[in-house]
Amino acid sequence: MYEGLREQVEADMAKVAARLARTHQVIYPGMVETLDGADAAGRLFRDRMVDLLVITEGTYCPDYFVHQALLHLPSDLPLCAFAAQAHAKIDFDTGYDQALRNSGPMGIVQLTGGFRKMGKFPKYEVAVGAVDDEVAYDEIDQFIQVQATIKNLTHMTIGTIGHVFRGMYDFNFDKTAVTGKLGPHVMDLQMGHLMDIFNEIDEGDGRIAALVEKVNRNYHVTDLNEGDIARSARLAAALEELVSRYKLDGLVLLGQHLIEAQANAACYLGLAEILSTDQVVAVTEGDTIGCVMSKVLKDFTGHTAFFGEWEEIDTSLNAVMLLGHGFIDPREARKDRAVNVKPAYENWGFEGNSLGFEATYEPGPVTLTHALHDTEGWRLLVSTGELLDTEPMKINESYMIVKVDRPVKEYFRQLMVYGFSHHAIVAPGDVSTQLECFARQLDMQVCRL
Repeated sequence: MYEGLREQVEADMAKVAARLARTHQVIYPGMVETLDGADAAGRLFRDRMVDLLVITEGTYCPDYFVHQALLHLPSDLPLCAFAAQAHAKIDFDTGYDQALRNSGPMGIVQLTGGFRKMGKFPKYEVAVGAVDDEVAYDEIDQFIQVQATIKNLTHMTIGTIGHVFRGMYDFNFDKTAVTGKLGPHVMDLQMGHLMDIFNEIDEGDGRIAALVEKVNRNYHVTDLNEGDIARSARLAAALEELVSRYKLDGLVLLGQHLIEAQANAACYLGLAEILSTDQVVAVTEGDTIGCVMSKVLKDFTGHTAFFGEWEEIDTSLNAVMLLGHGFIDPREARKDRAVNVKPAYENWGFEGNSLGFEATYEPGPVTLTHALHDTEGWRLLVSTGELLDTEPMKINESYMIVKVDRPVKEYFRQLMVYGFSHHAIVAPGDVSTQLECFARQLDMQVCRL
């Protein structure tokens, strides 16, 4: 119809494919401009077993072309509708040909409107922008990241050992529901499994001496003797062997008065080693759903999540204090301060002193989350804040002091109204958009704070 227009549109679509291929493996069938071409594209996607589909139009395309391609694909295939156009600004000096070149969004709106009326691909996500708009590609990348995490979770095995405290009803969970909604398989391990490994490790094992030396070299040790550290190092070696032997991807310890009493040491050094060497994600107190969300935040941010409790508020700082559980990934600790290793602040059955960490993360933006399964279904907490640059606390424990976006008393009040557990999973950066997408894809209600 217009000389050169086809070539321009073809170049625009090639630009989209090339940009996506910079970070992803892309199957691009070339520009589709006929019904037969759409059918062939759908067959290609089916044969190559694509994991996710990005649909965009370089000019208006009849929606039935796209539906023809989709006939060959699973009805639950993750799909992103990208309303792309050649120019970021309206051109007041050119003719209808360039308006036609920029009419792809009209076709995409027609397509998504049809999806809604038909009830097809109900979880499609959208991106909007010009073909060279990096923000739009960031949105697509985030959707792909979310889908990759959802898929990864289905291959995750979480090992739990010990038992939760009497009560603590906020952490009781249904293993079938966790697998059905979030994906991971939850494996019950017995205390005997861990203690058999622990007893295999002689006190003269080289791993113990190496870890004792590492602690003294890398951390600021206070009020602990070599025997205290060595007992924690022996348990650490046993925990690492447990993770390896049972091929775990996550570890949940519920072992107060069990592990600590039998090993005569706290588990905190072992958890710090496991986290800092990227073996698995790990938490304590039986918070299995918190372990899952730790994995989600690590995927989204590239950082090990902080595992803390909603402790107290400070109205002058408009901040909440999150109290840790004796351990931290030392790589995440502030670089301008020593990582302190001190006697563990709580004694759950060991004699004398055992080892715990006192540190905090680097100041800056953070994302806070957790998930809840209650009588109304599944809900996801999505919150952002700023980890403050405060003077160090001297509490023999890791911690965070996070300034929140709304008045802190209102924030804490709404947290309780939502009914989330007394734990928070926190990681550097703002990944609230990804978390909300994660919730939409898994049919979880978003609870924004």
